[in-house]
Amino acid sequence: MRTINSLKKDIVFSSMVDMNTQKHVLHISNEFDLIFDKKIKVSNFNNKIKQIALIFMAINPKTHSFRPDKKFWRWKAGNFDMYLNVPNYQFFCTATKTEARKIIAELYLTGIKKYLSKQKDFNHELFYKDVKELFLKEGII
Repeated sequence: MRTINSLKKDIVFSSMVDMNTQKHVLHISNEFDLIFDKKIKVSNFNNKIKQIALIFMAINPKTHSFRPDKKFWRWKAGNFDMYLNVPNYQFFCTATKTEARKIIAELYLTGIKKYLSKQKDFNHELFYKDVKELFLKEGII
């Protein structure tokens, strides 16, 4: 779900979490929003996608039905959403803040390769490079 503030951002971090994972994800989503705010402009990489959202899913697979990774491209609005599952739910629940930040950053980079590489007229290699450099500069990966 996009909030009023997220409508103005080029890159949005959101989540679908449960009680065990919300402590990491909500804080990290806000932190990543601040890190990316005005540092990377999606329009520098294409002329169709206006906003990219990472919806990070960290929900217990034993108590909730599994939701597969997917992309959702709303071409009229220019919104490109990536829904990505944490690769190891149990580890993520016990991860330190540093480990959780790294997991989410690496998942975002994986999503760029998996989904944005298939978008015509989007310079995903340069976008990937810029995002990775920003994560490295911030000490996240």
